[in-house]
Amino acid sequence: MKLNQQMSDSERELIKIIWDNGGSIFIAELLEKVEENNKGWKRSTVLTFLTRLTEKGFIKTEKYKRKNKYIATLSESEYMEEQTTVFLHKVYDGNAKKLVSTLLKQDRITSKDFEELEKFWNKDGV
Repeated sequence: MKLNQQMSDSERELIKIIWDNGGSIFIAELLEKVEENNKGWKRSTVLTFLTRLTEKGFIKTEKYKRKNKYIATLSESEYMEEQTTVFLHKVYDGNAKKLVSTLLKQDRITSKDFEELEKFWNKDGV
């Protein structure tokens, strides 16, 4: 799935709840979890965010009797992969070396991270 759409922070919080719930959730449970997060969002606000997520293709809605169930159309890892690609092309012209170089210069990659990456590359033969 190619989604160049962006999510607002609020939309991302809602879909994160859906992802954390195994990829689908009924509206009542979603509203409960939103309340637990102390967002102070009213039901209408949550429904507006859900409508936007649906229009952007991130979720779909299914009816079960009189209850709406919201289902993510992609996993969290699929979303992160797609957004990383978009970011890489947008900010670094698709050059991953520039991104890694920036992360190294800013000490965002620790020596432990580097060792883990090296093991990953060696193990997978990349």
